[in-house]
Amino acid sequence: MFTDSISSVMMTRAMSASWQRAQLITHNIANQDTPGFMPRRLEFENLLKDEMRRGAVSPTMSRQDRIDRLSNISGRVHIDDRTTMQADGNNVDRDAEHIELARVQLQYQALRDKINGHFNRLSDAISGGR
Repeated sequence: MFTDSISSVMMTRAMSASWQRAQLITHNIANQDTPGFMPRRLEFENLLKDEMRRGAVSPTMSRQDRIDRLSNISGRVHIDDRTTMQADGNNVDRDAEHIELARVQLQYQALRDKINGHFNRLSDAISGGR
């Protein structure tokens, strides 16, 4: 079943991270004029890679153990203080935030389309293509 596969877990975790990332970006944009505000970022991909390197999908683990381990991966929010600050201490770059939001939306849509495509194929198989 799709919901019990490693790839489905990874896609749903990536969708969740994309959603959370979009929420953070919109929060950053909303606070672009707040003195002292620093944008929030979500780290997810590196955490997933680290987990994979540590053997999250080790062949010696059971399928369910691998799924459980990957299901527990979530993003980590941190404050981005690497960019140039304005005089009021705010360092939100509105243009960069909008570009990142567009990228995240496209990523989310691609993941959604991939999952929907799978369920459509299952539905076709169940209904015999009718």
